[in-house]
Amino acid sequence: MRGDTAARSLFEEAVALARAVGFKETAAWSLFSLALLANSKGEYARACSLYEEGLALFREIENKKGIAHILTQLAQALFVSQGDQGRVRSLLEESLALSRELGFKEGIAASLLYLGQLALSQGDDATARSEAEESVVLYKEMGHWHGTAESLAILGKVVAAQGDYAPAQALYEESLVLSRELGEQWVIAASLVGLGEVAAAQRQLAWAAQLWGAAEALRDALGIPIQPVERADYERAVSSARVHLGERAFAAAWAQGRSMTPEQALAAKGQKPTPIPTTSTTTAPTLAYPDGLTAREVGVLRLVAKGLTDTQVAEKLVLSPRTVHAHLSSIYSKLGITSRSAATRYAIEHQLA
Repeated sequence: MRGDTAARSLFEEAVALARAVGFKETAAWSLFSLALLANSKGEYARACSLYEEGLALFREIENKKGIAHILTQLAQALFVSQGDQGRVRSLLEESLALSRELGFKEGIAASLLYLGQLALSQGDDATARSEAEESVVLYKEMGHWHGTAESLAILGKVVAAQGDYAPAQALYEESLVLSRELGEQWVIAASLVGLGEVAAAQRQLAWAAQLWGAAEALRDALGIPIQPVERADYERAVSSARVHLGERAFAAAWAQGRSMTPEQALAAKGQKPTPIPTTSTTTAPTLAYPDGLTAREVGVLRLVAKGLTDTQVAEKLVLSPRTVHAHLSSIYSKLGITSRSAATRYAIEHQLA
């Protein structure tokens, strides 16, 4: 939950030991935990494979709670990676039915929460809100605070989609406070992004940029990508905020957010970001780069020289991969080169790396 890289090796050792002594239940739970970790890192195919392996073991030993747990998380991994949505519903409905049969509140809450997410993606806002709200109630009744933190964030997204921005903001803020207490880093990152989208919708554009900057810094530190199912909404919100706030002011707020802790970013609401200094001797805004490169192209070139892929560059600069590809095409044309290695060599020779 804290993003510690030692977790993977510990779980892998647990799986190996459990298999060696024939502890199928322990092996299944360890596979479940490994899958959760892979899913948080954006390794969706690996996560689904591990969930399937754990599910087979739980079915073999007829551990119904284990089956219900893995069904919901497998469905979630398929959902966020934009996999087979028909299968997502089937898995969640099986988990919900099994959890209700067992009187297993945690399984019911998780199934309803992810069914709500699925309903929202399909445009059924009313069902989404009802199911997400029921999930929050169940998690709170159980004192299951990790589930509560996640469900509050998802309910915040549902409520925001209905245009109820003030209550959506309150839900995200409640999730952030709880997540910080629990050390749920990936929920903090997701909630900062969602809260930023709500802030932008309410024209609090500088604060939105600060929140997104803080989220990016946390994701970079933990290696947590934005989920594919969330990326389009995120890119639209960021692009719109940048246009309406202005590139310079947006960049200043974003940079300030990157230097903030989540607590500081949350407390920055209503505060004006520190402006980028401008004096008569400041030449940065009109700096001429070699061979007619623009400032944005130099930014892309620097990241390429560090070995980042187009997708990684896109995430760093909050652009779409298509836009990054267009910038690279322009860079190659201006420099008369045809490869990333040549671009890297150019960046080093011209002290741009």
